Amino acid sequence: MRFERLFAILLGLAPCAAVPAAFAASTVHLPGAMCPGGDGIFDDGYETRVVPHDPSGGSGGAYPGNVTRTIGVPGVGTRSYYLHVPPGYTPNQASPLLLALRGQSLPTATAAQQVRTNWATWADSKGFLVLAPVGNSSQGGWGAAGDIEEIGAALDDALSAYNVERSRIYLWGFSAGAHYGHALALNNADYFAAYGVSAGSLEQYACTDNGNPPPACASFLAAVQPKIPVDIHLGNQDPLYTQYGAGGDPQRFENAGWVRDRDLYFTLFGGGHTYSTAHLGQIWNHICPFALGP
Repeated sequence: MRFERLFAILLGLAPCAAVPAAFAASTVHLPGAMCPGGDGIFDDGYETRVVPHDPSGGSGGAYPGNVTRTIGVPGVGTRSYYLHVPPGYTPNQASPLLLALRGQSLPTATAAQQVRTNWATWADSKGFLVLAPVGNSSQGGWGAAGDIEEIGAALDDALSAYNVERSRIYLWGFSAGAHYGHALALNNADYFAAYGVSAGSLEQYACTDNGNPPPACASFLAAVQPKIPVDIHLGNQDPLYTQYGAGGDPQRFENAGWVRDRDLYFTLFGGGHTYSTAHLGQIWNHICPFALGP
């Protein structure tokens, strides 16, 4: 399934757009051995061990290490994006991939490379690729014209150049990338297997409790299928928590059918508008045990 088919309606214009029902999928728990320390659901022996397998079959990309690739983006032109390929990667075996969205920062290319670097240690030890796009905003945020096309083109290129396990494509974002990531993942719950956000808020982009536009959170989240697993990391001194209502996001998810510690994880840590590499490991352990099934 090509990524751009999932984005016929641009999130920048209509973040509430529903994914066509023809792309329906389900969320599958993977055997615990596939994500050491990440999931104990199989320990009791009652859960069926299902491992979806949907390799992209890509080949020809450089590996291992940091890679910069150049792509043509319709309506935008030539763009670069940044990959990290773990040392254990081999084209003969499909690997998971994490789309990592930087926070609001200039220059954007430097910020994209930084999130790639921050994820690299976990990618190397856990065996997944990291893809960090740059974006088009002159202010360093997300949601500018061309962002969807750029992300789509980068993902399509990576899946063509590397053997990616399409049932295990994940997303993570920080700050502006987390606001945008909520909308991106929730509008495409049959493309991403699970996602995480650091210092993000549903109400900053994806939905709001204060009316339209954007859509109301209750109706927006209720319509999401499947209930894509999500990890939320938020600082107790972050203005998003102390002033702007992001602390209510876990309850918004629960009200719409997510279940705490099953497909919804919430960590309120001591700190501000930030994240650490330790947080990234916690997030990976929570989202890794999920894949997309038919």
